Amino acid sequence: MAARDPIKVYDARWELHEFEDDAIVRLFEATYAYGRRLGVDTVTLARDGRLGAAHVLELAADTAVRMGLRVYLCPEPIGTPQGYYLALHVSREHPATMGLMITASHNPRQYIGVKFTVPTVQAIGEHCGPMGGLSAVREIYHSSEMFERVPGGSVRIVNVAREYVEFSMTQAGIRPGELSGISVVLDGCHGSAGPEVMTALQRAGVRVEAMRLVPDGRFPTGSPNPTSRGKMQRAVAMAAERNCLAVIGLDGDGDRVVFGDRRGILSAGFAAVPILRTCVREHAASLATADGSPLTALYDPKVNPLALREWGKLYIRPVLFRNGHSQIKDYMRRTGAVAAAEESGHYYHRFVEATPEARADCNRVVCCENSIVTVLLFLGALEAQPGLLDELWSMQSAVRTTGEFNYQFPDDDTRDRALKAVVRHFADQDATLVTATPDGVDLQGTVVSRGVRIDDAGVHLASGWYSGSLRVATNEKGVVRSYFSCADADQIERIESDIRRILEKEYSGVTID
Repeated sequence: MAARDPIKVYDARWELHEFEDDAIVRLFEATYAYGRRLGVDTVTLARDGRLGAAHVLELAADTAVRMGLRVYLCPEPIGTPQGYYLALHVSREHPATMGLMITASHNPRQYIGVKFTVPTVQAIGEHCGPMGGLSAVREIYHSSEMFERVPGGSVRIVNVAREYVEFSMTQAGIRPGELSGISVVLDGCHGSAGPEVMTALQRAGVRVEAMRLVPDGRFPTGSPNPTSRGKMQRAVAMAAERNCLAVIGLDGDGDRVVFGDRRGILSAGFAAVPILRTCVREHAASLATADGSPLTALYDPKVNPLALREWGKLYIRPVLFRNGHSQIKDYMRRTGAVAAAEESGHYYHRFVEATPEARADCNRVVCCENSIVTVLLFLGALEAQPGLLDELWSMQSAVRTTGEFNYQFPDDDTRDRALKAVVRHFADQDATLVTATPDGVDLQGTVVSRGVRIDDAGVHLASGWYSGSLRVATNEKGVVRSYFSCADADQIERIESDIRRILEKEYSGVTID
């Protein structure tokens, strides 16, 4: 049996009991050795507030100093988007900067992990990034290479929270006090990004009713995932009680966001409409394509086609891409996409920052999540169009979804056979099955649809259309994830019933959250 490691598809992730300190130190040694091959001489290190993060951060810092790197260390809990900004901030003085964020995102409290960027704030994952990204890190991790102490390592404590808020407000085009007519409920889910998002909202003039704002790595009300069923129920009720216009929810490290109001939570596909509308209006000149063709925005397989049809009305061409944070950001960099959205609540932005030389060919392009920018773009659109939430709910009411439902199997072989049986079921109904993007990128799953066509002219839906995603989980063993949407309640019930019958009755799958 091959030796284990904590590296996953787009980050490193493990449970606290799974690896001893020497294995974690080895992960950082391999990471920094990989960085050295890219010319890295500086590393930024930050963490969220979950259990175990402080200890792992200390291991990361000690290892970096021992290997001769210049370390900028933020010891207080922050959100992952601020961690990305920290790497950008430091890279202005030290261009060869790698950024590490110690976090396990929305996972339960017993998990910990690392998210990685290389110069300049370029996300890496498995087979993604320079020299193969985390695949190269894994190769070094399992090699016999040893790393002796290198002189010259140093540590500098930093806090860029104020600069991060100012940068984000500027990128969103929101001035101090500009949103003074808006009130929101902000649910931080006891994660680390609540305080920084609240600071930005108050600076923009928003009245904020906050809950679960203080970071608490025990996550006393459960996993910090605002997309989980029922997780935002209290926030929705508070919006009605306190007459707030909107609801905002954050996950444990603040790189996923949900939006709603007293009626409930919007799907990410529809919530992206005002974000994209504002983005296109505010940045049309700088984002325009040279040949006048539509701007492109990526969507994951769970975004429903009715939402994509609204994207198309904004002179945006939706482009299907796989799930995976690092892979999405890498694809945005390579293709020039201006934004991306996943139904899991991840919104990605393309930031262009001029270098000190101020030459167009020296501009730095960074593609990443920034929850403050996402929230301010959404609220800015509500301020400009008071009836927009009603419009979004009218759109969403026309769609029926299964929500994501997951089944776990005793082993990966049973999981794979069960998944193939579900795919066969839809193939027998003459559904369209897509497993790769038009340019050959593996979607790491199967997109199933019927009556849906997307081209340069827009999104076309036939009567009886449906669309869905079937895939295996990347961070959990033996799990099949399913998600479908359509316009008919009876049809969505039949689709879900058929899938559950196959997974549960024929292959003895067990439902999990």
